[in-house]
Amino acid sequence: AFESLLIGADISYKREGENIEYSSKYYTPDFTLPKIDLAIDMKICNRGDREKEIIAEINDDILAYSTKFGNILFVVYDCGGFIRDVDRFRHSFEQHKNVIVKVVKH
Repeated sequence: AFESLLIGADISYKREGENIEYSSKYYTPDFTLPKIDLAIDMKICNRGDREKEIIAEINDDILAYSTKFGNILFVVYDCGGFIRDVDRFRHSFEQHKNVIVKVVKH
């Protein structure tokens, strides 16, 4: 659905087109917008224990993505209200320069 929004807005992007090597692992953002130096990654929280997994994933992704992109956006779809305190969830990540985390309740 997110890709349809990019297409509809006529925004130039790459879908899973950038592989970023960090240490001995490769990271691939879901979408990249090279013109605005932006990596976008989507996460789905669909069970109670997934919130903690997403926190670890985002922390790893920030380290890797920031080696290649100046701006990083994470969109977390919370399917079922598993993330109770959205502000607390987002706060630590957004202490990093040019990192934005949006939680979409679904």
